[in-house]
Amino acid sequence: MTALKATDGTAGHGPHVPDAGPDSEAIDWLPAYRTVARRRVLRWTCECRPVVYYLVTAAGRGYVERTGPGETRVQTSRLPYVDVADLWERILLGQAR
Repeated sequence: MTALKATDGTAGHGPHVPDAGPDSEAIDWLPAYRTVARRRVLRWTCECRPVVYYLVTAAGRGYVERTGPGETRVQTSRLPYVDVADLWERILLGQAR
């Protein structure tokens, strides 16, 4: 298995997220906020999977958004970019769920 980096993925095909292990960090998912006017999606995981993650910046902060079956949408709290980039990498490595 090839290790993923947080920057892997292309405009048409993002990385596949591995199943999180039993000792993975549990993320505190919150109901999705109304989107802000200047939201920018920086990265996303492969849309061929039922759950897709998005790395988003808005208003000087960042967050991860997760969509699932039935168009359920949840988000993390807004975080400083360095923290959300670290969380994004842990999700891609299966270390957070």
